[in-house]
Amino acid sequence: MIDDLPREEVVQALDRFVDELLEAARIQTPPVDAIDLAQRHLGLVVCQDMKQPQRGRAQRSGKARLIYLRPEPTEERHQWTVAHEIGEHLKASLLARLGVEPGQTPAMAGESLANLLAYHLLVPNRWFASDAPQLVYNLLELKKRYRTASHEVIAWRFLDLPSPSIVTIVDNDHIYRRRSNAWPTHRHLEPAEEECQRYVHYYSRPKVVQKDQWTVYGWPVHQPDWKREILRSVVDADG
Repeated sequence: MIDDLPREEVVQALDRFVDELLEAARIQTPPVDAIDLAQRHLGLVVCQDMKQPQRGRAQRSGKARLIYLRPEPTEERHQWTVAHEIGEHLKASLLARLGVEPGQTPAMAGESLANLLAYHLLVPNRWFASDAPQLVYNLLELKKRYRTASHEVIAWRFLDLPSPSIVTIVDNDHIYRRRSNAWPTHRHLEPAEEECQRYVHYYSRPKVVQKDQWTVYGWPVHQPDWKREILRSVVDADG
């Protein structure tokens, strides 16, 4: 089963799989347009359905596989939905690579295999592994390069890189998600994180806070009626 495999092994397989897909499609630089990839190179048909309740759904019509999208306020949501459906479409091939039987695919770290593939497709490791440190993990600068991915998708990909960090998503002053690739985490912010989040929430500007052996980077993703802050926190190893 897939949960018997080390996460690192699954991630490496995902990266190789995505690399081969991008090479076959002759995509040589970000951003990755998942909708174009689906239609031009995978033979999927993407169309909108004004009436469907869910964000997206896939079905077959004759020999064609259709992806129906609900109208969304941002293009990134359409890109994510199609990237996820590409993951579903190619899941059997990826499972075969991993030596896993279909049906034996529980979520890994709370994410389905299709979701994991979507993350790696929109933010491929072949570029992101060097882009992130070169841009000092600046989420807003990385968003310009990986513009088909949401800020949240890019931020979660930080955790697949070697640099230890904690990523926190705060929506309207409440922690939505919080994960680490190195340290145990709690469902609350440390004082340095609270200070950074409050500043970003109030001023709608990025902020760096260094305090009590923590370095916290915060970025605003604000709408008129909704505020999200994304934090990347690093603990001083010498502290």
